[in-house]
Amino acid sequence: MGPDGFSRNEFASRINTLGVAMQTAAGIPRTEACRKIALTEWKTGVKTYQVFGFIFRGMRDLKQSRAVETRKKILREAAQLFALKGFHDTKVGDLIEAAEVTSGAFFHHFKGKDDLACAVIDHYMEERCRTLDRIEKGLPEPDGIDPLELAFRRLDAVCEMVVRRRNRKGGCLIGNLATALSDTRPEFRKRLGECFDEMAAEFEIHLAEAAADRDLDVDSREIARYIVSMIEGAIMLSRTQRDIGLVQQQFQRLKEDIRRSFQTEAVMCST
Repeated sequence: MGPDGFSRNEFASRINTLGVAMQTAAGIPRTEACRKIALTEWKTGVKTYQVFGFIFRGMRDLKQSRAVETRKKILREAAQLFALKGFHDTKVGDLIEAAEVTSGAFFHHFKGKDDLACAVIDHYMEERCRTLDRIEKGLPEPDGIDPLELAFRRLDAVCEMVVRRRNRKGGCLIGNLATALSDTRPEFRKRLGECFDEMAAEFEIHLAEAAADRDLDVDSREIARYIVSMIEGAIMLSRTQRDIGLVQQQFQRLKEDIRRSFQTEAVMCST
């Protein structure tokens, strides 16, 4: 009898079954060598099922890791195609071909193009936030502790991100989708509107603090939305003119405009 109470033939049969399962689960060839190794383990009294359990867990983790990477690849390629070709002109077949996956793999992760687009928007916003945080950390520290300078620091990070992506085709994904879908797809219009509000919130918190420090009665939310609209407009203008310098110029003018606005409000409040 073997270590688990099986005869040699029963044990070999079960190992053979495990070999088939391994081949099906992870594409591992079921060779005679593997069978001999398993029988050797049986002879030495090693609990081979525990070993195979460990292998199966490893294969499961490997499959899960591959699935995560496949999903990320689909999201990356979809974001690029949506930005470049637009949502309506991008077909599911285009997405499958660009991501180099099977249709089965595609529909395993997403119900269809609409489901994918929602995931792409969420993924894009998460990546955008991480990228800006990373860029901002590398920027020079602002002079003093004026919250207004912190808002400008975030704007500088956005500018740097746009400059780094100047050779990437497609423009702003959120802006492109908003233009294409807002009039006809209410569910997308709502989510894209939330995206713009999330962008504005990055500035609003600093603007509100700057206004409070100056004892100003200003609408920080609207100023933050104004910043986002200027960002999107500057990006579109620079792409049509093929001049990335326009972004830098417009962002600098935007900062000067906001700084003057806060100074004017401060003067008015003091008189």
